[in-house]
Amino acid sequence: MSPYVVMRKRIAFLFLCVSIFLVVLIARLGFVQLSQGADLRKKADDSHFRGVPVAPKRGNIEDREGNVLAMSVSTETVYAVPAEVRQSGRAKEMAATLSPLLGKPAQDIEARITKRSALEYVQKRVSPEVAAQVRALALPGIGTTEDSQRYYPNGTMAAHIIGYAGIDNQGLEGIELTRESELKGIPGSILQEFGANGIPLPQAEHQYLAPKQGNTVRLTIDKNIQAFAERELQKLMTGQGINMNGQVPKSASILVMEPNTGEMLALASAPTFDPNRYQEADPSTRRNIAIQNGYEPGSTFKIITLAAALEEKKIKLAEHFFDKGAYTVLGKNVRCWKAGGHGDQTFMEVAENSCNPGFIEMGQRLGMDNFYKYLRDFGFGQKTGIEMSGEALGILANKKKATALDLATMSIGQTNNVTPIQLLTAVSAVANGGTLMKPQLVKEIVSPSGRVVTPFEKEEIRRIISEDASKLEREVLESVVTNGTGRRSFLPGYRVAGKTGTAQKVQNGGYIQGEYVASFVAFAPADKPRLAILCVIDGVPFYGGVVASPVVQTVLLDSLRYLGVKPDSKAPLTPGKPMPGLEFPPIKKAATVPSVLGLPLAEAERILAQAGFKTMTEGQGKVVLDQIPHGDSQVEAESNILLYLGADASKPTLTPWWEDEDEDIEAIRSLTGRLPIEVSPLGR
Repeated sequence: MSPYVVMRKRIAFLFLCVSIFLVVLIARLGFVQLSQGADLRKKADDSHFRGVPVAPKRGNIEDREGNVLAMSVSTETVYAVPAEVRQSGRAKEMAATLSPLLGKPAQDIEARITKRSALEYVQKRVSPEVAAQVRALALPGIGTTEDSQRYYPNGTMAAHIIGYAGIDNQGLEGIELTRESELKGIPGSILQEFGANGIPLPQAEHQYLAPKQGNTVRLTIDKNIQAFAERELQKLMTGQGINMNGQVPKSASILVMEPNTGEMLALASAPTFDPNRYQEADPSTRRNIAIQNGYEPGSTFKIITLAAALEEKKIKLAEHFFDKGAYTVLGKNVRCWKAGGHGDQTFMEVAENSCNPGFIEMGQRLGMDNFYKYLRDFGFGQKTGIEMSGEALGILANKKKATALDLATMSIGQTNNVTPIQLLTAVSAVANGGTLMKPQLVKEIVSPSGRVVTPFEKEEIRRIISEDASKLEREVLESVVTNGTGRRSFLPGYRVAGKTGTAQKVQNGGYIQGEYVASFVAFAPADKPRLAILCVIDGVPFYGGVVASPVVQTVLLDSLRYLGVKPDSKAPLTPGKPMPGLEFPPIKKAATVPSVLGLPLAEAERILAQAGFKTMTEGQGKVVLDQIPHGDSQVEAESNILLYLGADASKPTLTPWWEDEDEDIEAIRSLTGRLPIEVSPLGR
């Protein structure tokens, strides 16, 4: 073969190899550009761009009407780029300059601004004045960036629901924690281009990536109904509760639910705390006792026993039962609260009288299996699923070890341990026609543009009793309020259904003598319930019908009026005849409260006395700065009027915590002046 041909073949082969190489190279470049281009560009930018994070504003938390309960306010943060600081060689001098401005030791600042990290926060939440001074210094590697701080404009209101956020704006408790992903938003940044030596390039490219504000979480809570509940708790915790005689409970809670949907309209606990200063609060005050604490419910639990007995047709309300004063089970006598018993009575009267032996008879007729079935169906011994961390399960007696005596005590609300939210959810099922609803706190999630991202949907858990059984029990519980032990919650012109409860407190395996958990649960209107409410008062030497019923009465009346629920023309204006041995004071006529604002104390007391009212005072001074109820309010005659005193009416020294909006004034009402009654039994 000629040398010429050989040369041509070699050139052709070489050309083929180069062509193949170029094709492979082009294919590889195309693959890299198309599939990995974005990642490689990001890595390149990361190597010579440095970003200063810009925190997003956390979304608001609002009540169901859009009133702001938690918001973010603008603040600023001082930051450092340690590489620049080290490059300047002035770290010690800069730390000494910043120390008096930031109120931190110079050595701490120096250690932070010279760390081996891309970015360090030197001081968060500095005032605008300090931030301006830092910027004016023009220190290399030191700058400020916009930040935000959580603010709770209503102080303690709904603190246990809202929770609080930490210094880095992360949710730590309550809705702030459970809805962290919706509230926190997406951070932005300010990008600046640097050279390989870490020095900013002159006239370098800057990029601003705007942060995205978090969504608004709108709660089911109604600010006004929450205020009514918290007002009554404040009275209790300051010894001003009706019939409390100055006694202060260890704790108390008031829960209000819309029974047909499971929406919580109020969830208040005391003692409470200010989420703006949560670090200063005693940890025990931050505990949400309505969700996390269990107690023996006492006679309020008889609602559940009665519901099961009616559903299983184990009793007829017209059927007679003889109460001899005690019910004997396994050789043990479980006493009725009334000495000597109630004698012959129908099961309707058993409920009105809260007769222990009568309810024990219902439990025995149900039997252990049936009773435990309804315990589980009503949600006891398990979480309700309400959107709060740390919800307690409650404690049920071990069915395998339970005896007939245990069944007897469980039937009247002893032995088992429940949470307030469990009990209110169960009673709401009785009120709404027999369906257990999941209690809910979040109504909807709203984007910054105002679009509803996640709407509210009620969640039915299960049907427990029939519509007929529910209707029958509503009538029974209405009779309890009209004719029985719940008469202290009677509201003229409104149909109210309810049940009192008193249970001795358990400690070290036994009951504490003379210290009770007093409670009352009610719903109204009884025929078409709009509200279900539970009040639990822990650690008082009084019975539920004496101290808890008036609280429920006041909150219920204020809430019904606020919601525009008009009195029923067919509802009774006076309660029925009291049971023998339990005479209640008559319901008094309505009277108009005169305004005594700005008057000297002596003159104010004279005017109120002439109008037939009694007075209580709070604060120091001789001038009336405020009064509860307010002037022109319609309350019962002979009620107590609370006067807030100060030295100078033009400079108030005491401002009621609920006085934050004019529209609240008309809604705030108090029914006071009830007389205490003498009772000896539990079960009341």
